[in-house]
Amino acid sequence: MKIAVSSDLHLDLNHVNVTEFISQQAHYLTRQGIDHYFFVGDAFNDFEQTRAYFAELQSQLPTTKVHYLAGNHDMLKGVTYEQLENLDDDLYFHNRSIDIPETNWRIIGNNGWYDYSFSTYESKAAEVTRWKRAYWVDRLIIQPMNDPERMVIVLHEVERALKQARLENKRVIFMTHFAPIREALSHPLIKSARRQRMWEMTTAMLGSKYLGALLARFPEVKKVFYGHLHYVRPLITVENIEYHNQAVGVKRKSGGEWKGTSLLDQWINRLYTKKI
Repeated sequence: MKIAVSSDLHLDLNHVNVTEFISQQAHYLTRQGIDHYFFVGDAFNDFEQTRAYFAELQSQLPTTKVHYLAGNHDMLKGVTYEQLENLDDDLYFHNRSIDIPETNWRIIGNNGWYDYSFSTYESKAAEVTRWKRAYWVDRLIIQPMNDPERMVIVLHEVERALKQARLENKRVIFMTHFAPIREALSHPLIKSARRQRMWEMTTAMLGSKYLGALLARFPEVKKVFYGHLHYVRPLITVENIEYHNQAVGVKRKSGGEWKGTSLLDQWINRLYTKKI
């Protein structure tokens, strides 16, 4: 059984011909003999486009099964929080799991969220919320609770899935969109108080240290895949868990996030593939 994992294609921001790109992806995944392709969030700034994209990709794959999570960009338009939690779509992988035949591997998916715990402003939630509403793209996302409360729900969902995996003697690969450990973040050299505050506000929206702590409680978890952070990080191992960031990122004029000359090149370059 061979899996492939990627994240953060941002097809609209990268101004790609989607029809052509889907055909190229389908050809590559089929040629590589991929049985399961997992995407862990941020395809479009509109969930309806994201869902249509993966449905079309699946239709062109004769032997590969597609699974996708929603990133914060996918949540900006075209979907409610209730739909994200209860979507009737066989390709959607949030709060679901897949057992790999003839192995004891279980792959668990959860969109994830953030709770400001990567930031020194964790205890100043009201201040972070004001900044988010003024500057952060996620201000467009409507949810029936605040961010820390939403992350608590995520932690409950993940813990329930991990306990079930333990009961069934499964080894776990966990997939989510947001960063699960503080070690995944970069450490820029910042020389002004204003820029330091901006950085702390940004890190507040990148993930949750409590997810990493939860995963560390379960030795069944062997690998974790995430995206959201566009800069390439080497493999990180914490508490005997491998953390993989497979984000493709957005092509800038400066070329900062990309090594490939095209989105297809960059996607192939960042694609994780392995037999399990």
